[in-house]
Amino acid sequence: MSARRGMHLLRWLGPWTDGAQVPHAIARRELTVRDGARAFAATVWRPEDEPPTGSLLLVPGLHFLGPRDPRFDRFARVLARSGLVVLAPHLPDFTQLVVGRDLVRDTERAWDALLALPDRPRGKPGVFSISFGSMPALRLASARGDEVGSLIVFGGFADFRRTVHFALAGDGTRANDPLNAPVVFINLVEHLGVAPEDRARLCAAWRRQCERTWGKDESKRPEVYQGVARELARELPAHLRELFLVGARTAPGTDSIGLAALERSRGAFDWIDPRPHLHGLRCDVELVHGTGDDVIPHDESAALLAAMPSHVRARRHLTGLYGHTAKGKGIGELAREARAAIDEVRSLVRILGAIARASR
Repeated sequence: MSARRGMHLLRWLGPWTDGAQVPHAIARRELTVRDGARAFAATVWRPEDEPPTGSLLLVPGLHFLGPRDPRFDRFARVLARSGLVVLAPHLPDFTQLVVGRDLVRDTERAWDALLALPDRPRGKPGVFSISFGSMPALRLASARGDEVGSLIVFGGFADFRRTVHFALAGDGTRANDPLNAPVVFINLVEHLGVAPEDRARLCAAWRRQCERTWGKDESKRPEVYQGVARELARELPAHLRELFLVGARTAPGTDSIGLAALERSRGAFDWIDPRPHLHGLRCDVELVHGTGDDVIPHDESAALLAAMPSHVRARRHLTGLYGHTAKGKGIGELAREARAAIDEVRSLVRILGAIARASR
């Protein structure tokens, strides 16, 4: 079955397929994950016209739409069409654009919800994480050990502080995404000298900035995202406007003010580092990263690989076919670079083979 699944994934996720095309005959429904007073939504996808042959927990990254993002929904449908029951939690912290402490337990709650699905096939489910979802996914796979079939980490990080530094200032050789400064400032707000009574309003404005600009290539032009920021700033009290514009890369000081706040945070983010929590891993781990990722640099997956316990079979795959949230090189570009095309297709086959084998 993994060979058939792999061929299906190769068809739908390769550079030869239009990213707007979506597989048909997929059932999609939402359920509520509950644990005492804690409750949040999760989405389940499964093939409509045949019994599923495996299952997968798909852990989203930091995005206000969560699994409702059309790109995420398409990916989940492709996975489901390959024969998987796919469950993705709407993690409340991530939809609020916060890397919060509830992420770890909420991801375990979602795992339990997947295991409890009455139509889930027997066997060990796999786990697939995207971007900042790597931290709770790694923690889950380590905590649940033998329950997990395999873990695929796409665009993950090891050092959160280093990742935040890149989001603010780049690294001198690679450009970073200019649209991510607001989410950095949301997570640094306690260290920016903002009065407690002003934090919620300021963070809400930065979230609106992300909602208005993310997912649109044209928004990366300064005149576009700065125009949005100036419009939103007019809705804020006068004493918050300057810092809001700084956090939206529309007033000077974004990098220096953000980095100073990161320095003042001291050990506040140490708990986010997944590397001290890998000892319980019992499954294979596949680390996939786009060479053009402008949100989390691919060095971070190398750091994760170096941190893997000796008993874990882990592999790292670099690819130019995918960036952080979308396809990278297209088939036309690869056709002009024959050597690169061969290498990329080989890499793609290895990556998709790992996905096909995720549920065991």
